[in-house]
Amino acid sequence: MLRISVDKAVPHMTLALPVLHPEKPEHLLLKPGAELDTHSIQKMRQMGVRRIWIRYPPTDFLLRYASPRIIAEHGKMASRLAGCFDTVASDTHADLEFNDYAATVRSFAQAMLDEPSAAVFLGDILDSSGPLVAHSSNVCYLSLLMALKLDGYLISERPLIGARRAQNVENLGVGAMLHDVGMLRLAPEVVADWERTRDESDPRWQKHAALGFDTVRGKVAPTAAAAVLHHHQRMDGTGFPRRPRIMGPPRPLAGGEIHVFARIIAVADVFDRLRAPPVPKGSEQVRVPTVRALRQTLALVRAGKLDPVVFKALLAVVPAFAPGSLVELSDGTVCVVVMWDPTRPCEPVVQIVPDPADFLRPRAALDDPPRLGHIIDLRNRRDVAVAFAEGENVGTDSFHARNPTEFDLRYQFVGGVLGSALTPAAAG
Repeated sequence: MLRISVDKAVPHMTLALPVLHPEKPEHLLLKPGAELDTHSIQKMRQMGVRRIWIRYPPTDFLLRYASPRIIAEHGKMASRLAGCFDTVASDTHADLEFNDYAATVRSFAQAMLDEPSAAVFLGDILDSSGPLVAHSSNVCYLSLLMALKLDGYLISERPLIGARRAQNVENLGVGAMLHDVGMLRLAPEVVADWERTRDESDPRWQKHAALGFDTVRGKVAPTAAAAVLHHHQRMDGTGFPRRPRIMGPPRPLAGGEIHVFARIIAVADVFDRLRAPPVPKGSEQVRVPTVRALRQTLALVRAGKLDPVVFKALLAVVPAFAPGSLVELSDGTVCVVVMWDPTRPCEPVVQIVPDPADFLRPRAALDDPPRLGHIIDLRNRRDVAVAFAEGENVGTDSFHARNPTEFDLRYQFVGGVLGSALTPAAAG
């Protein structure tokens, strides 16, 4: 499979993965195996679909990284979210169906457990459904993906309960789904200012965390509600909201005071926000390349803002260059990504595409079956690197570990001591 822009789609291409309906994410717009024609391509463009996955026989082995079932579960979760947000927007005191949300999360997580090779974030599944729904569904997806890699860390960070309960991610998923529900209770001009500036110091916008907690308190599990309240806390104590204390003035939480669920959601929230930078009012939202958003997230980790162990899990589930995506190397060679190593995220294994325009021709027009060139493992090359990805120059966006364990999920802080081999990160 290959991931391409809808602008590059041509008739007779065959979809490798389903395309969800942008406004009704529980429904499929196009099914896997559908052959594109002029009408379907035009319809996707009109509805705001940006990228699609198409069949490309030499890369069929990459289908293991994708799951129609996980995509469908994501769509169901987004649809549930849209309904919830509509309810809250019309009545802030409306009952929230916690059991339904928990069941949605449970089904979503089970799909990831059943198809672990496909439990990776390959980019946006939803291209519309409104920015709040799309962001919240991405944060839920990312949070669950990371949590399933952090089972040992969840146990060590939740020592007062049994291991089985500590690893249960339902409440995390519910908290992630609803983490920004308080945005619905802000004045429209506050939300507009936030979308335009992303000024996190704005006290009007900061109220959304407490407003969200007030909306869900008593309606969802306490750990889910606490995650909604504290998803903007920072490891160095510079987040919000401030918590009252018996002795001394109120202050934000810091370090281990922050529940691990809130720390996971914080990383997912920051990463997804960085992927969609602020744009002028009325302008179309753009996505920055994944590698750039990861590098910017890493800067916050190294500044002491975000949990470094959770960031390792992010690298384990979000490849800087997704398998099946086309990249151009610094020597001009066009390749398809075929494998990645979370400990060396910016040095994927790629395979040369001899004729980059080949995949744009309908299969029936090819005189010979398409073939890929030789494999290049960028971990073993210092003379060449990825220069272009996702349609942008990413030559300055690469990042590397400062030491052998910085990105390695097998090394986790357990009770303040560096542990080993608790939850290995599967390469590629």
